[in-house]
Amino acid sequence: MAPPYNMFENVGGRGAEDRPAALFRSLRAGGDTHVWWWLQPWRTDPADLALLNTEEFRQALRLRSERDAAAYVHTRATARRAIGELLDVAPEDVDIDRPPCPVCADPGHGPARLNHPEVPLTISLARTGGHTVLAVGTGAAIGVAVERLLPVRQDVLTESWLTADEALHLLELPRGAAREEVFYRCWTRKEAVLRALGHIPDGIRPDQIESYPAATDTVLMHCPGNPDSRHPDGRTAWLVRDLALSGRAAAAVAQPAETEPACGPVRIHLPGGRTGRALPCEP
Repeated sequence: MAPPYNMFENVGGRGAEDRPAALFRSLRAGGDTHVWWWLQPWRTDPADLALLNTEEFRQALRLRSERDAAAYVHTRATARRAIGELLDVAPEDVDIDRPPCPVCADPGHGPARLNHPEVPLTISLARTGGHTVLAVGTGAAIGVAVERLLPVRQDVLTESWLTADEALHLLELPRGAAREEVFYRCWTRKEAVLRALGHIPDGIRPDQIESYPAATDTVLMHCPGNPDSRHPDGRTAWLVRDLALSGRAAAAVAQPAETEPACGPVRIHLPGGRTGRALPCEP
């Protein structure tokens, strides 16, 4: 997975022990976000299995489906390789865990967290329908969502998670690929924001979060109900960018809009080490 630019420039002259911290400072200065995506394998690769820690190995054994186990193992291993490359460390030295959910305390679906190297990267992982996405940023939070494009039933367009404007926009579109694309654009944008938050704030419903489906690429979204917000009404602002990863899936990444330094481009790493176009920050 070759980087799209020289991420090691301006960090020379430091010892190997400081390398991850120096690279983090370089990444933070540019506000860059890195996104990797890959297809899930059908069978477990022994090279992937060798990178798991004890708890991850046990979790893989608990999965009944061979394909589910292979996807889980490959996700954890590939995330280690990606972050290791970003920070110039061996994947064996990358430790990722998943603390309990901040709402229900379930250890099975809390947000992913980087434990080692000890740099404050924020990470988010999402899997669906054969696709996996990893997003890595230097801000206070990050959330990524991916959904496989499937046919959308008419009755789904009246479900309560859509705002009135979103439902109206979808109903005006012809059935088929155009409607499906916009439907999953709404879904992944909202899910990315909620993943970045780590939970759904008390009393907040998804239909209170407008995703602006008519707009493409980058949008500024707001989520109500956060007492720590800079806004007097408790809103938090989120910069959400669509990710053109595959013709068979929709994806989006969300980050706080009011951050220092400001968000920079999203740099996409494609399967096989290829790189995609960098996505700008401006909505």
